[in-house]
Amino acid sequence: MKISVLDAEALRRALPQLIAKHDQIFMAVAWAHAGLVAEKLIKNKHKFKSVTVGLDFCATDPNFVDSLCNVPNAYVFKKNGVCFHPKIYLFVTGQNADAIVGSANFTTGGLGTNVEACLHLNCNVDEAVISELLAALESYAPHRQPVTEQLADSYRLQAGVVGSRPRPRSPVLPSDKADFARVDSELLKMDWSTFIREARKDPNHHFETRMRFLRYLQTLFAREQSFNSLSVSEWKAVAGIVHPDAVAGSGLEKHQIGWFGSMQGAGSFTKLISIKDSRIAKAIDCIPRRGPVAESDFDRFCELFVSAFANSARTGSTPTATRLLAMKRPDLFICVNKGNKASLAEALHFAPSTLHLDNYWKRVIEPIRLAKWYNAPRPEGADAEAWDCRAALVDAIYYKVV
Repeated sequence: MKISVLDAEALRRALPQLIAKHDQIFMAVAWAHAGLVAEKLIKNKHKFKSVTVGLDFCATDPNFVDSLCNVPNAYVFKKNGVCFHPKIYLFVTGQNADAIVGSANFTTGGLGTNVEACLHLNCNVDEAVISELLAALESYAPHRQPVTEQLADSYRLQAGVVGSRPRPRSPVLPSDKADFARVDSELLKMDWSTFIREARKDPNHHFETRMRFLRYLQTLFAREQSFNSLSVSEWKAVAGIVHPDAVAGSGLEKHQIGWFGSMQGAGSFTKLISIKDSRIAKAIDCIPRRGPVAESDFDRFCELFVSAFANSARTGSTPTATRLLAMKRPDLFICVNKGNKASLAEALHFAPSTLHLDNYWKRVIEPIRLAKWYNAPRPEGADAEAWDCRAALVDAIYYKVV
């Protein structure tokens, strides 16, 4: 047996030679990138015996995943709660084997810019270490998935919107049936031009009137540091309290404050809004006026919002809570109301009766943040303000008169 140590540059030089030299290719890596070495690998895909790559944290290049589509013996690894992290390169021809095991992934860094250390073993296939490596590779089989076009397209969508956000521990793949249906929905695959065209149709309301009201609300939140500083009439406008006397004499009569969800029938909520309950104000203040909103911000909002109903006959509900969220941050939240709940649930593949405030973030917000239209760059011109309110405008597409 011949043993040598390879750094990243040496590995980059060795892999193309070994790929060309041998008849059988085995590989298992946490992450992989497209590039010249990857091109050499794919040209020799007919030699694949077991090539498996991880997708954790969406760190594998979508272009590399695309190159594995429908390739026999090419897989991605997915096991919930587990990070796939091996780096094994094994090449076999007859009785001769070359095995490389170490720290280097099949990535730009692992094959060049990183400080890596790998052992290169050139030996007979009968050596015990080769049998052990083959056994390790075979042990991954229960959690391997072949790369279909559907899987590759969905992975590209999820990896493409990661940006500077915290990377998801594991992307959603077709094997995650319920969650994948949501990620693969037509709503999420819709591009910006289609989304804004559908929103502007607004068959039940008037799009420009919607926008005028949303613009007005944004001036309210920009004007004051705390929601508590707004007037009672302004609270009612944000909350969707549409009783004829709710905003009488305030100048708000010109706005359709019931659009995006009228909350007039929520008696306990209406009472808390009318007295400007401080817990409601603190809840809304938990949501930043601009910039990212974390799930922890939402959780704190929910905690304070629900606490405001401690002495009420009814508790706070998804429509009332999401109305407040959507009016403060229409770029991030959708008011789920009686008019859009069924259609939105169908679009995002969950049963309407199962949606509650405690799963609203996972069922609605997380999928929406993956949508192509949601992640499109801010346009110039007439659609720029609509883009700033794009999440709330989902109501314009999915609202139905009930």
